[in-house]
Amino acid sequence: MDKTFLATYLLKIQDNNKNDQILSCFNSSDDFINIFQDYLYDLLQNILDTSDRRETSSLHLTLESPPIVDINNRRIYGYFSSGISGEEYLIKDLESNDSILNVNRNHGAFRNLFFYINIPTNRNFGSLILQRRAHFGIKTILQKTLNQYIKSQGYQIYRIFLNNVVHHNVYRRMMDEGNLKKVDLIKRRIPSSIEKFYKNGNNPEQIPGVLRTSMSSSTSLPDNYKFLINNLFTNPSNENIEIAGIDEEFDEIEFELELNGKKKKFYIANKHKIQPNIDVTSSLIYEDGVPTTESLVLQCEELVNDIINIQPR
Repeated sequence: MDKTFLATYLLKIQDNNKNDQILSCFNSSDDFINIFQDYLYDLLQNILDTSDRRETSSLHLTLESPPIVDINNRRIYGYFSSGISGEEYLIKDLESNDSILNVNRNHGAFRNLFFYINIPTNRNFGSLILQRRAHFGIKTILQKTLNQYIKSQGYQIYRIFLNNVVHHNVYRRMMDEGNLKKVDLIKRRIPSSIEKFYKNGNNPEQIPGVLRTSMSSSTSLPDNYKFLINNLFTNPSNENIEIAGIDEEFDEIEFELELNGKKKKFYIANKHKIQPNIDVTSSLIYEDGVPTTESLVLQCEELVNDIINIQPR
């Protein structure tokens, strides 16, 4: 079964002077939840598209079924259908090697991805949660097409931003209240032979590669691991990471925290790599290998309460 990741974002609207707007009454009187609902219904009728970063393929976004609109709780959720086109290839049956379909440049391969948005009243940010699959996500095309849509509706001085929720308080709560599940010590060089790797007291010539030492627990690593990782994460020093008492340097330390069944990966040396993705696989209910909408909504509500509603610094 594939893992299910939910990515958490803050949705903001700014004017030309970069002033944050109150979402429930921006442009003096307009409620963004109504505009987002109109945008979704427009997607039901049309496939919006934009080029990828390399401008070699086209990215597409639409909806195959109407979203669930819950105005009383100021939330909307459903499934975007996103695809990519611009390449020619052949689809085959892997067991029989039979050709199934010729894919042309005007064909698109689409996947359904869950979304959840909450627009509270009298606040300058909303909560947006998007499902991710491996290396496939829709944040970029969603932000582009949303901005194209509001421009088409006459909101010329406004721009929508989808910001990753990776602020300090998210880390702080997961470290203080959660479990440290895994720590990976990473070196970007490997010994030139396995034999030399096991010889003590040697410093053998090394070659390019990745040497990874992993420590993990089904429950939680001991508190002294937490203490060490927290000190390194909150007091970064050099590009190479030194651990007191260990006569080695590491290029990176990756670690995974878990809070209420939700997992998130952090990096010590390269904090810019921290993504908004939360692994919720173990907290979902599945039918025929697919998470139910009800369980996805529940996890989104918990993420809003546990992570997004922690006021950013």
